[in-house]
Amino acid sequence: MKPALLEILVCDRCGSQLTSRTEALDCPGCGRSVPVQGGIPVFTPPPPELRPSEKLERGPRVGTPWRQANWRFLSEQIARLDPGATILDVGAGRGDFSALLIDHPKTIALDIYPYPEVDMVCDLILANPIRPGSLDAALLMNVLEHVYDPHTMLASLSKMLKPGGILIAAIPFLVKMHQTPVDFARYTHYALPRLGADHGLEVAFLEGFYDPVSLLAEGIGNLKNAVLPEVSGYRHYMGRLLASGLQASANALRRLLGPGRLVPPGSSRSQSPTGYHVTYRKITGTAV
Repeated sequence: MKPALLEILVCDRCGSQLTSRTEALDCPGCGRSVPVQGGIPVFTPPPPELRPSEKLERGPRVGTPWRQANWRFLSEQIARLDPGATILDVGAGRGDFSALLIDHPKTIALDIYPYPEVDMVCDLILANPIRPGSLDAALLMNVLEHVYDPHTMLASLSKMLKPGGILIAAIPFLVKMHQTPVDFARYTHYALPRLGADHGLEVAFLEGFYDPVSLLAEGIGNLKNAVLPEVSGYRHYMGRLLASGLQASANALRRLLGPGRLVPPGSSRSQSPTGYHVTYRKITGTAV
């Protein structure tokens, strides 16, 4: 178990310091015992409906344009943090962004499923075992859409952050449903500042990612994979021919226009963002 994790863990029921043994964390205050499985404390059981994610290669030039933009954004934000900063990577999953955090040894990877890459298992909607005011930064990279109760999540994270600490998030908007059945919501740039303000978090940075070519390609893929198989006869073959032409046009547009653009949402003429990058800062004086 990471020493940095033991430094910030408390009992999620009474707030007492936990004591560690090989198979459990024990609370001397209320008697709570948290099982430790393979060195990973499990505060809440994984939801039975969750389909575990496969490990995929990630990097600055790997994956969709949105994922590549996420990588660049997080890289810039992490570079501003002190190497000794305590960071909580919420929804870390298979360690998609772990390569960006290797120079920050006090990073804690948290997820609701016991992936080999995580340091602790906890649903922050159900339990909050992190000491108040102990984090310099928290990450929510493509996570908030999977949280059914975002207000409880943000209230918990705000409580964990030090005054002036930051919450770094990538939040998709016009993307297909994913990691079903735990995909619950989408948020606009009108909602994001209000969500933060409700919990003592002010927006320090906000940008939208606009990539109409990817939206076009996704629509063509849906047409080919979901619509045309239900059509028969000449309409099916004509549909496939036209879809192939559209796909060729989308590929040409990608080469012509590039991989999308990042701009402040208010300055874009488009009302169709792929997603947003936002950095919140905990307002000094906010209670923990």
